[in-house]
Amino acid sequence: MALAATQLMAGVAGGLTVSPNQTQVLQHAPAEAAGVGGAILQMAQRIAAAVCLSAVPAVYLHAASGPPGGSHPRAGYALACCVCAGLLAVALLLSLLRRAAMPPPRLGSHATPALLTPPNPKEIA
Repeated sequence: MALAATQLMAGVAGGLTVSPNQTQVLQHAPAEAAGVGGAILQMAQRIAAAVCLSAVPAVYLHAASGPPGGSHPRAGYALACCVCAGLLAVALLLSLLRRAAMPPPRLGSHATPALLTPPNPKEIA
C-alpha cells in the first residue's frame, strides 16, 4: 500500500508539473525558438530525473544496509520516501517563489509557437 501511495503521489506531482512547465516555456519563447525552448526544457527534465532517480536508490541502499549483521529495509524505504518528499517540497517552494517574482502577464504579451499559429489564408494561396 505504501508503494502504491508513493507512486500515486509521484504521478500526480508529475501531472501537475509537466504541462505548466511546457506552457511556461513556450509562452515566453519567441515563435521561431519554440523548438529550442522545448528541447532545453526536456533536457533539464531528463537531467533532474537522472539525478533524483540515482539519489533516492542510493539513500535507500545506504540506509537499508545498516550496520553489519542486520538489514534495515524499512528504515531505508522511510528515508528514501523522506528524500522524495523533500525534493518535491523544494520544487514546490521554488515554483511558488518564481511565480511570486514574475510580473502578471499582459494580454497578448506571450508568443505563440509557430505550430499552433493558425495559417494565414494569403500565404496558402
